[in-house]
Amino acid sequence: MKGSGRSNTDPARGADEEILDAKGLLAFPGAIDPHVHFDEPGFTHREDFMHGSAEAARGGVTTVIDMPCTSLPPVTSPQALEEKLSIVRDRALVDFAFYGGINGHMKPDDIPGVVESLAPHVVGFKSYFISGMETFPAVDEAQFAAAAKACAKGGRPLLLHAEDPDVVAVATKERASLRGSQPHQWIDYYASRPMDAETAAVLKALKLAGQYAKNLHIVHVGTAKAAVAVSERGATCETCTHYLAFDETDFARFGAALKTAPPVKSPEQKALLWHLLARGQIGFVTSDHAGAPEYEKYTGDPLTAYGGIPGTGTLFPYLLSEGLFAKRLTLDRFLEATSGGAARRYGLWQAKGSLLPGKDADFVLVDPDHTSRFSPSNMMSKSTITPFAGMLLSGRIEGTFVRGIPVYASVRLAAAVGPKGDPILSNEAGMILARPGFGKFLTWGYR
Repeated sequence: MKGSGRSNTDPARGADEEILDAKGLLAFPGAIDPHVHFDEPGFTHREDFMHGSAEAARGGVTTVIDMPCTSLPPVTSPQALEEKLSIVRDRALVDFAFYGGINGHMKPDDIPGVVESLAPHVVGFKSYFISGMETFPAVDEAQFAAAAKACAKGGRPLLLHAEDPDVVAVATKERASLRGSQPHQWIDYYASRPMDAETAAVLKALKLAGQYAKNLHIVHVGTAKAAVAVSERGATCETCTHYLAFDETDFARFGAALKTAPPVKSPEQKALLWHLLARGQIGFVTSDHAGAPEYEKYTGDPLTAYGGIPGTGTLFPYLLSEGLFAKRLTLDRFLEATSGGAARRYGLWQAKGSLLPGKDADFVLVDPDHTSRFSPSNMMSKSTITPFAGMLLSGRIEGTFVRGIPVYASVRLAAAVGPKGDPILSNEAGMILARPGFGKFLTWGYR
């Protein structure tokens, strides 16, 4: 990009075409965050699509894929999907897709019909081996095996929250015995969900899926051994920024702000996850965005505090700083981890995931020379409780463009692109320039 402000002196260009001066900035493909919980409809006291997608845009994310389990009703039928879409399509600020859900309420024989009815509208199906949600219970072995076969035949990946409930139950009982009558401490939480829980769940899933194992995708992997098992069978997996940035020793500093399921693991695991990501054995990185208000996060009990981090706005900036600029990731691996890998896995590669000619003009402009401490006051999500607060990051997002249209601009860039009317959200760092409903609903094979 070159030029001066909004002027246009090139006769080869259209008379109304604007040229943006981006001297000194880097252009990257817009990030894809394929694991967010924007909680609408049903749990909007935690997050909603307008604020969640605004935070995504602020962080350089141009496409999100929303989970089916944190909506009411959960997305387990075409009727539930249409109800959700009727609300979300008027509020999204970036492009978005949905997953369908397969849960413990379904009979194995009914699962193929669920997949067939939802597959044209979703880019994958989500399931759990352990769940704390009454509206979206975990599947048993028969349900999971049926789901693996149905999803493979329907041409959609089956996503799994992989923690083994039996391993968790035994570890929880052991912690209770050691603790006695003492109040719960953070070690009681993270020790109750050990690495073995992830590894056992992954091995079980691969065995149950059998010949359809390559169609599996394991979400938010925090244990290296589990990731290796996945890649050896030709399945795929993701990790999250918090597993790369933090470890179990950080609970002493951050407490509830760091709580997720699975929890972060040892410092050694953190280093191994970076290694596997750099080698491509972990395909890409997601945020597992899931914020909550203070009264749900700070309950005073590690076991009842809500688990989740509002991370879609830190996904790209963190990987840019600590992955690409810190030379943990090559440029190719950085691009796969933030955009290309998810676009390929979820049927969006024809139009998303790179800056190749003919694709949607989803891109992010970055000032590579700016270094600052991450401030929750600059976030646009409903929740700003994050362990990333105060982290020193290299690079600053100046603008996020979806299909060539500026959706977010820093204060610096806003002077050039200019808001059309009063911004719906703004702070001292930047503003949202698009209007709710600008985001487009995407399905598998979108062009």
